[in-house]
Amino acid sequence: MTLICENNDYKHVNRLKDGDVCAFDELFNKYSERLYLFSLKYLKSVEDAEEIVQAVFLYIWENRKGLKPEASFNSYLFTIAYNLVKKQFLKKARDNAYKDEILYLSLEEEDCLNKAIDYKCLLTYVELIIEKLPPKRKEVFIKRKFHEMPVKDIAVEMGISPNTVENHLTAAQNQMISELQGEIQKLNPDAIITKNLMSYLNFLLLFISFL
Repeated sequence: MTLICENNDYKHVNRLKDGDVCAFDELFNKYSERLYLFSLKYLKSVEDAEEIVQAVFLYIWENRKGLKPEASFNSYLFTIAYNLVKKQFLKKARDNAYKDEILYLSLEEEDCLNKAIDYKCLLTYVELIIEKLPPKRKEVFIKRKFHEMPVKDIAVEMGISPNTVENHLTAAQNQMISELQGEIQKLNPDAIITKNLMSYLNFLLLFISFL
């Protein structure tokens, strides 16, 4: 399974850059539902998720002349959404004593790390780590993290025990945490790595799964 996306939107983005409304509509129809689900996953609000989608595409339209057709529109779109979701989530967390403390901490940590390192490089690096996992470990990890399959279902589908599935998941996570920590420190030796790195990794994985 290849996680790094290819640029399949060149023609539409090129037309959009010239103000083509039909191209805009085609891109909206292609990505709006995925953006909505991505936003809803964190904000837990239909209204907020819909507002994120509208804000993302309004930004795209207003800044269409600066689009780069040769770049990944997919990644660009979700990066805008990601930043809007993060801003809205942290606002809700501060204003309403949001209950998901672990996710809140991971986003707070991501906010600090973002000031010190190139987060897009980290996304690419995480994808590469996944690609390097041993085949069976990688298969288990993708089924659990990206397809959200229950451990028991993975065990049945792969013909292994639930304990073996758990072992593969633990080994994959440990490997990814170790390599991610090393990459962060390589990108910026002064970056502070805290105990919430696992939560931060889980956020990166969710972000990748929608790309």
